[in-house]
Amino acid sequence: MQAFVRRMLAPVLTITALSFTATIASAFTGQPKPQLSIEAERSPQGARITFKGKNWPAAARIKLTATRAPASTKPQDFGIIDADSTGTFTVRKVAICTTQNQEDGALETVTFTAADSATGVKATATARGNAWVCQ
Repeated sequence: MQAFVRRMLAPVLTITALSFTATIASAFTGQPKPQLSIEAERSPQGARITFKGKNWPAAARIKLTATRAPASTKPQDFGIIDADSTGTFTVRKVAICTTQNQEDGALETVTFTAADSATGVKATATARGNAWVCQ
């Protein structure tokens, strides 16, 4: 019976030790992982996109891109922006509408990427393609 209990407890103790090790390791890595959030809405000018980022290095230069919009043939490039001294940013960009088809907008998603130009660290976010449907 004691051998059975030891065999059952060994995996539990190993998992607990691994969790504790992961917690300690994350405490030493410092800054939390950079994040990106997106709000995309349709406007007469096209897709109005608000990019919000946090946990980036102070004054980081961030390149903003996205996969192709519905009915488009190429990816989107929104340029480079600067994070502020706290590692956050909020910026609004407008992309031209790319489709008249409501179904394209409803079914397709666009994946956005923010990449630190110095380190290559990336964060992504997605949005439905509805904002790219022409009004």
